[in-house]
Amino acid sequence: MNVVGPVFGVMALGALAVRLRVLDDRGVKGLVLFVFNFAIPVLLFRSLAQATLPPDIQWAFLLSYFAGALFVFAAGLGLGRFVFKRTLADQAIFGMGACFSNTVLIGIPILFTAYGPDATLPTLLIIAFHGPLLMSLSAGIIQVGKGGGVTLGGQVKTVSFELLKNPIIVGILLGLLMNLGGWTIPGPVDRVAELLGGAAVPTALFALGASLAAYPITGDVPPALILSGLKLLVHPILVWILAVPVFGLEGIWVPVAVTMAAMPSGINVYLFGARYDAAPGVAARTVFLTNVFSLVTLSTVLYLFQ
Repeated sequence: MNVVGPVFGVMALGALAVRLRVLDDRGVKGLVLFVFNFAIPVLLFRSLAQATLPPDIQWAFLLSYFAGALFVFAAGLGLGRFVFKRTLADQAIFGMGACFSNTVLIGIPILFTAYGPDATLPTLLIIAFHGPLLMSLSAGIIQVGKGGGVTLGGQVKTVSFELLKNPIIVGILLGLLMNLGGWTIPGPVDRVAELLGGAAVPTALFALGASLAAYPITGDVPPALILSGLKLLVHPILVWILAVPVFGLEGIWVPVAVTMAAMPSGINVYLFGARYDAAPGVAARTVFLTNVFSLVTLSTVLYLFQ
């Protein structure tokens, strides 16, 4: 609770600010833009530029995480098709809700606080591959389901190009370039980056709470509950099975992979559902429920990993 409690406490304050109308829609959008375009990219850039990179990257770590994510994505698709008889576009949102973790707004604060600097590299590796893989896959299936005439390969290319312009991805790439080149950040620049990065975590959490309060929470409860179970229980358990018994991973790679898998569904699940008019109610309810239930599940995961 010393790790998770303050995180959700700041989120609650953000939600309360919106409910009390201290913060309006324009204020929330401004906070989100600051977080995604400035604070988080600078935090990731500075963290990766100063990180001590291991001699070998544990590729089994990425395989464990994303194989588990794709499995629960497929389970979400099947749930939407065979149980709830939804369209292909809706099924993609079901799959996304089951596997798309909130890697930035909650993942970074939790992992950096719980596991310290050692968690920097594995966390950033997941973030670097998370969006391009899962967002491209979801968007491609939605386009096919809606008859948009866009091939899956074309959709992957388009989404990947957009992600390369994403400030968060740019921050990661620049930090990695600085590290591999053996360069150090000049003193005054480093101080500016330190100040901006220090504002990233609390502002991100406050903005997330405000965003959740602004989004509708009405929607289909039964599918959202099942998707919440897939996201918060099945996903981390499956990642642990792949990481430890199957691939024999050790050290910081295991808790980072499992904890990231236990994160609630990201806001992008709702944004995709609303943008494409594909199960927006299920998406909104899933994001809300996973954020509420993750207070318990994340605490359990952190306790198990001490």
